[in-house]
Amino acid sequence: MKPLIEVSHISKRYQHIQALEDVSFSVNQGELFGIIGPDGSGKSTLFRILTTLLLPDQGQAHLNGLDMIKDFRKIRKCIGYMPGKFSLYPDLSVEENLDFFATVFQTSIERNYEQIKDIYSQLEPFRKRRAGALSGGMKQKLALCCALIHQPIVLFLDEPTTGVDPVSRKEFWNILHRLKSQHVTILVSTPFMDEARQCDRIAFIQEGRIKGIDTPDVILQQFHDILCPPALQRNRRMDTETTIIQVKDLVKQFGNFKAVDHISFEVKRGEIFGFLGANGAGKTTAMRMLCGLSKPTSGKAFVAGYDVNTQAEDVKKHIGYMSQKFSLYEDLKVWENVRLFAGIYGVPASEIPIRTDKMLQRIGLNNERETLVRELPLGWKQRLAFSVSIIHEPELVFLDEPTGGVDPATRRQFWELIYQAAERGITIFVTTHYMDEAEYCDRISMMVNGKIKAIDTPERLKQQYQAQNMDEVFQQLARGAIRKSD
Repeated sequence: MKPLIEVSHISKRYQHIQALEDVSFSVNQGELFGIIGPDGSGKSTLFRILTTLLLPDQGQAHLNGLDMIKDFRKIRKCIGYMPGKFSLYPDLSVEENLDFFATVFQTSIERNYEQIKDIYSQLEPFRKRRAGALSGGMKQKLALCCALIHQPIVLFLDEPTTGVDPVSRKEFWNILHRLKSQHVTILVSTPFMDEARQCDRIAFIQEGRIKGIDTPDVILQQFHDILCPPALQRNRRMDTETTIIQVKDLVKQFGNFKAVDHISFEVKRGEIFGFLGANGAGKTTAMRMLCGLSKPTSGKAFVAGYDVNTQAEDVKKHIGYMSQKFSLYEDLKVWENVRLFAGIYGVPASEIPIRTDKMLQRIGLNNERETLVRELPLGWKQRLAFSVSIIHEPELVFLDEPTGGVDPATRRQFWELIYQAAERGITIFVTTHYMDEAEYCDRISMMVNGKIKAIDTPERLKQQYQAQNMDEVFQQLARGAIRKSD
């Protein structure tokens, strides 16, 4: 049987960076084909070429017998594409987004409703809501509906579940398997190895070259050190006597909706505290209040001894913060970003060059100090963003999904930085959707529907819920959530 997709000797270069080099592979009709590899390995460039958005420097590719360059208009009519960042229009409603994409492909929602009804039925109660107000899981399902509305024969999905909680990821992959059973061919890249294992075959790409193509078991074993690195070990040394965060009956209400519903907990100095929950559970809202960025509706919270309600500016002086969307300045060089944030955080001018040199050496970016931030791979940006958030040696740092979208080896390196910060006495308050990272925390709280449903060490939570790992704990607690659209 002739392959549906044939890629032959594709190469692509951006100035001094070789993004792809001599890439060749084929995908059969109805196959679920995964592409995995470290950050900056060329995955997104490959997807853009295969979806006719980018021209290769060399080589050729065919889809269903059509040439990717000569027949690009025909190819665009028969493929669906979800890029790494959702392609939705945040100010349009759910219904308006879907109608817009249907119009672009000269079809209608009514004509192809059967193709999407299993997915869209979950969205219909919220069809008038702005796409920007949906949770990550719901945005993901809407983006998939928009990619499917014209009944494509191939789906290209570039890390579609990044930033999405484990329950929503599982639902999304159930949808992909249903589409596969309907003979839709799927190419997907993912940083999650549990997702890679669900593919028929996977290609491992590194530094722009395909290093191997085989079944998931073979590839994950062959490149085990990169794709499945060993877990980190740490000697826990937290101060069990000193409380650095104290929360009592904290509430945040928007109209009739309680985003955070009477939560209470404490965090000890030097602790790595995991703040987990499904999309829409209220984690980010709670974190914004603790950072002094949002006022509580009621309740009390003290951070580093300061009242978040009345002493928000004092709170900000004693913490570091790294958001889901990094606050780095893309058009500044690495060292310029460090200098800027050190000044913002009040580091004395005489100390800034010394701290900059020491920090860049520690995170391995000293040779990139003159590089513009926009040219750095995602994992390097994350390391830099974390390091500038603690350049002033705060008592506490808040990390909101800091490792979203990076490969396992890079995530492990990032957690080594977290451990080093904890060793220096910095308390870590972190949210994550990677359940292997939850195992690295001293304690974990699990939020469901705005409330804290469980809080304890990873080991005791696994014992309590008779689970093999934290993913099973999360699934048990979060699958009953009713606020996935929030």
